[in-house]
Amino acid sequence: MYYTLLYTLMALMGRHLPLPLLYWIARRTAEFRYIIQKDIRDTVKENIRIVLDYRKTSTGQPYSETEINKLVRNAFYNFGIYLADFFYIPRWNKKIIEKKVRLENINLLDEYLSGGKGVIALTGHIGNWELSGIVASILGYKVTAVAIPYINPSVTEICKRIRNSQGLEVILTGESPKKLLKALKENRVLAVLGDRVFTEKGTQIRFLGVDTVLPRGPATLSVRLNTPLVAGFLVREGRHYRFFFQRIPIPPPFLTEDEKIDFLVLKGAEILERVIIKYPDQWLNFTPLIAGSYSSSG
Repeated sequence: MYYTLLYTLMALMGRHLPLPLLYWIARRTAEFRYIIQKDIRDTVKENIRIVLDYRKTSTGQPYSETEINKLVRNAFYNFGIYLADFFYIPRWNKKIIEKKVRLENINLLDEYLSGGKGVIALTGHIGNWELSGIVASILGYKVTAVAIPYINPSVTEICKRIRNSQGLEVILTGESPKKLLKALKENRVLAVLGDRVFTEKGTQIRFLGVDTVLPRGPATLSVRLNTPLVAGFLVREGRHYRFFFQRIPIPPPFLTEDEKIDFLVLKGAEILERVIIKYPDQWLNFTPLIAGSYSSSG
């Protein structure tokens, strides 16, 4: 009941309050959460330390405890901004996109969709993954997003209505796989998260310098249905968003099916790593990054 009332209130605020005020409320709420949620703060700090350790190994760029602490606090702020923008979704339009969003390589969607088999857009809990599907939908693309249901069904329904308000189709994890096949058959953009396992077994992989498990589903769909796979992200840069896409290499034809799937998981992970290293405080993953540690509760 508490979360139903809370999300209902936030949805009303998103529909009626100006965005600067929503951001102000989000930052104050984030400051409070940063103080009282020590367990989450410690998890975020450890994840960011892993990212910076990997960055140091990869590029030689050092870091300090001061930098880590600043990034952790910023991660809480960015999550607050993410929520503010999420509840503001019903008010987004093309004019706002022209003002706030810089598009890069979105023509890749057109290129892949021209094949008539749909396209799988791999993203992560980076920047505002929810808003990325909304922006693409407003720009005229038919988008289906795979989302995680909340424990509270009423909250799930509230969030589904917000996503649907801009034409975004939502498939909840655990629903029939036929819905995924239908979306691709209809030549839609199928947006999926690739940096966290929820309901599937996943693939053991070296990611950001540590052993973890990443989803295998997007790569499996791509290989078995011969559907192109692309990486896409919406990240904040100052007061604006950068919405960009990158090619994921096609597996060599001589590989077996399992080897092709592993190849795509690896190549997708490499792109995720580069984006996370560039925007470490926008990687809003509040679960420990160790193998087998992910839960399906979200």
